[in-house]
Amino acid sequence: MKTSNAVLIAAASVAPVGVAQLVQRDRQHKQNVDAELSCIQIDWLARTSQDEQEAARWAPEGFEPQQYQRMLSGNRMLCQLSLHWRLGFVTRRQLNLYADQPMMNGTCRDYWKQFHSYREAEAQGKKRDEAFNQAIGDAYTRAMKLAA
Repeated sequence: MKTSNAVLIAAASVAPVGVAQLVQRDRQHKQNVDAELSCIQIDWLARTSQDEQEAARWAPEGFEPQQYQRMLSGNRMLCQLSLHWRLGFVTRRQLNLYADQPMMNGTCRDYWKQFHSYREAEAQGKKRDEAFNQAIGDAYTRAMKLAA
């Protein structure tokens, strides 16, 4: 076998490994960015749910700051669970189990009742986010049946 053929064969066998590493690196970078953005959002939710003046600035029309703070607190709980789900720390079975816990709290149920349509619109086309919303929506339905 000629040396040039051997070099080509060696390069062809190593190339897929390099491509796989690039794909993995890109996936990890996206996860890091997603986690960082989620942490910023969770931090903002924590701050705003504790600061009435900040809540007053951001409250939608028709919401009292205290009412909006309650809902932000519920949103924060769901965002934290969502981050764990998106990063792969929670399995589908665990997600269904964990989704029931926040929905046992009226704060999360009130938040979901008011803002679920926004979260669902935001998740369209993102299978992982859609699965999360489905699990939360199912937990909401179960919690409402228990509360009735």
